[in-house]
Amino acid sequence: MDKYIGLDMDCKKTVGYTIVPGQSESSATFGPDVESMRRYFRQERQGGYRIHAAFEISGQAGFLYDQLLEDVDSLHVVNPTKMTWIYRTAKKNDRIDARKMAVLLSIGELPTVYMPSKEIRQWRQTILHRQKIVQKVGQVKNRIRAALKSEGHRQPEHSGGWWKRANRMWMQQLCEETIHVDSLWR
Repeated sequence: MDKYIGLDMDCKKTVGYTIVPGQSESSATFGPDVESMRRYFRQERQGGYRIHAAFEISGQAGFLYDQLLEDVDSLHVVNPTKMTWIYRTAKKNDRIDARKMAVLLSIGELPTVYMPSKEIRQWRQTILHRQKIVQKVGQVKNRIRAALKSEGHRQPEHSGGWWKRANRMWMQQLCEETIHVDSLWR
């Protein structure tokens, strides 16, 4: 027999809703930590049931997916933007949302997202982090160049780019001439 579990999580609690086709339904509220979820899955597995679970994607989805994958027979991460049926209802709470996920999981109609391996997620995160750093460096350089231009320095003293070594030294000299370092700490 199969059990289908929808999980609705927030930072303070997790609501699990269990559906066994043709039998009764149940819900439980437990902690948002991995160990509480594992205890819930062990409890639901009693009686030899196969466990199929689903939860919405979030910032911690990758971590939860890695931690919970071995505790269930199948684990699905849901795309909330394709679940407009949750947001269109007037009656909405965590238990109702978890039930809707469990029902759709049981009939195979849940809009899931692909969850790449941990290595690929880390690689993507590293690339994204580098892109953000490069973007911020560009913003700082543009601000420095704008500040210099506002003081009448349209071109760097030496030919070539603003950021070659000779021009960086020139900018440093300009700053030291204009404002003495000791005056910054008065």
